[in-house]
Formats: sequence, C-alpha cells, structure tokens
Amino acid sequence: MPKIIDHKQRKISILRQAFALFAQHGYQNTSLSQLAGTCGISRPTLYLYFRDKEEIFTYAVKYYTDEMFSDYRDVAAKAGPVLPQIRRIVADIIFKSWHSRDFITSLGDFIFQKRQEDRDFPAAIRRRTLKLDHLLRRMLREGVASGEIHQIPVEATSMQILDLVQAYLFKLAIINAADPRQTISVIEAFLDGLGRCGQPAQKKS
Repeated sequence: MPKIIDHKQRKISILRQAFALFAQHGYQNTSLSQLAGTCGISRPTLYLYFRDKEEIFTYAVKYYTDEMFSDYRDVAAKAGPVLPQIRRIVADIIFKSWHSRDFITSLGDFIFQKRQEDRDFPAAIRRRTLKLDHLLRRMLREGVASGEIHQIPVEATSMQILDLVQAYLFKLAIINAADPRQTISVIEAFLDGLGRCGQPAQKKS
C-alpha cells in the first residue's frame, strides 16, 4: 500500500529547514540542491513544492501571517477597551518573531538581496504590513470614539507602533538574539501614553 504523504506538512517541513540553511549560509549562498539534500528529497521532488527560493519566502510570509491575522481579527472584534487588545497583538507579533528568528534573519537577508538587485520590495510582505496597519487604525479610531484614547493623529500613531515593531524585527534579523521583552516594554509605555489623560492602559490580569 503506497505511503500517504501530507503535502502541507511536507511543505512546512521544507520551509523550516530552508530557513535554518538560509540563516546559517545566507540566502544567496544556499542552493536548492543543498536544500533538497537537507530535506532528504530529490531536487525534482523539491520543485513540486517550490520552483525557486523566492517562492519559498512568498509562501512563508503567507503561511506565517494568515493564521496570525485571523487571530488578530478575533481579538479586535471583542467588546471592551482597545488598548489592551493592541497590547496583546503587538506582544504576540514580537514573541512569535522571536520564536521564528531563523525565518526573520533569512527574510532580512532576502530583502537585502532584492534591493541589491534593484528589485521592488516583495508585494506579499508589503500587503501583510498594510493589513496590520489598517487593523491598528480601525482599533485606534474606535478607542478615540469611545473616549478611551485621547485625540491623536490615527494614521501617524499606527505608523509609530509599526515602526517600533519593525525596528525590533530589523534588530532581530541583524543579531538573531534581540530580547523581545525590552521592545514590548517600550511599546507598552507608548500605548499607555495614548490613554485618556495619560492613564495607563488596562492590563490583562
């Protein structure tokens, strides 16, 4: 009886081993032949899942963010103060990035290579950043409307939150050992300052 292969799980396994290789040797210096050998499959079999290294990153960004954004939409839909919800979303992004630091390191190398080749920032990554920006803007507007958050420039405030998150991702990509707790404490202090009359944002017990 032929062995049943879970193709989704195999694809995820290839992803994880790819990013371990990319983090160790660099995006440009890792070949698909090396990846196939590490995965214990032939190169033609690897091509059934990914036609090139760029497709690996495109799929990875979609895979890692789809479930996250589904969770974040559920968080944002809950009734109650929005600042604790934003706090939870940001902390989740930071900690998941820490636990997936091989991917973040590899992604930073990949983006650098694309810029060296004078190519556009990958559309799949840009779309994910915009989705998070739109979600944060909506939550901030709700907080202002309810009186939880004082009057702020919503677009600029959302961008500042994203800038703090992206600064952590950049640091993690460079040194692969950035402590997530310090960044979270800085972002929490920023969020506390958004509360009406500067009152600290309600923390989840």
